Amino acid sequence: MKVSLKDIAQALNLSKATISWILSGQGEAKGFSEATIKRVKEYADSVNYRPNQVARSLSLGTSNTLGLIIPFIGDTFYAQLAQAVETEAARNNYALFVCSSEGDGDKEYKLIQMLKSKQVDGIIVAPTKVSRKGIDLLTKDSLPFVLVDRYYPNVPTNYVIVNNSQSCYDLVYHIGKKGAKNIALLTTDVHLYVMKQRIEGYRKALRDLNLSNDLSLEVFVDRQNYKMDIVDKLDYLFSELPNVDGFFFSTHYLALEAIRYFIERNIDYKTKFQMGCFHETTSLDILAPRMSISRMPIHEMGVESVKILLENIQDKEVDYKAVVLDNELLPSGYSKDP
Repeated sequence: MKVSLKDIAQALNLSKATISWILSGQGEAKGFSEATIKRVKEYADSVNYRPNQVARSLSLGTSNTLGLIIPFIGDTFYAQLAQAVETEAARNNYALFVCSSEGDGDKEYKLIQMLKSKQVDGIIVAPTKVSRKGIDLLTKDSLPFVLVDRYYPNVPTNYVIVNNSQSCYDLVYHIGKKGAKNIALLTTDVHLYVMKQRIEGYRKALRDLNLSNDLSLEVFVDRQNYKMDIVDKLDYLFSELPNVDGFFFSTHYLALEAIRYFIERNIDYKTKFQMGCFHETTSLDILAPRMSISRMPIHEMGVESVKILLENIQDKEVDYKAVVLDNELLPSGYSKDP
């Protein structure tokens, strides 16, 4: 039989309100003695009391749950980010709902509505940018939220990102200094502001290196059909510019698909090209150990996002925070162990 607050109150000859305050962690603030607090908690443990979370949420105005919406749950970057967020949330006694928008703005909007109906205390979002109505909904509400990895530069809100432009500049500049003269860019999702920043970093590095900035070197791949589209785009690139000797991949999955292309065509990519990639994966470490990497501080991104969100939950009047973290450049040949 499930034990209620009323049962505990009757057994200890205390009021139901007293039991509720103590078991919700407010006993000391309400002025109850240490002995009374200890007595109530020990008895509750002895009868295996479990609070009604719905009722507790209503009474305290908090659910101790957070929401996380990411574009692609199967992506290694977002999987690692979700792990970091969940770990930091749990460390602060919060549970986490993890949802995937699949890059669909309408689905993102519905997920935000769903999380609100679950009465989460706050939401962390890596927005799709295809549609902003989900973020507009959060902006109008009082529900705390933080944008992570992606953001809107003209929307005043909390966000945690990396220094995309500088990180890409450093990586491409390094590739050029290694001897590459015709460095191709493979990128996607150019509607995202962070991707535009990565392209800016690539172009600036080419200018500073006095290298070719032929627009034919810039390859834009369709995200929704990237596995097939990258084949057509690389076929065209090599037919137009056969002297390509370097590659900068703005994201890891494009690097992996390009390597698949090279292997299927018996192209000796390990010695023929200088290559660099924004973000690393274990697969890249194995398939292209000489590839230079701009390593993202994924764990720190997750931790900072949760910290900012919890600050906003505790004080809704706190100022917005913009956190820009630095990537770590891992040059070709360096150990990529964290």
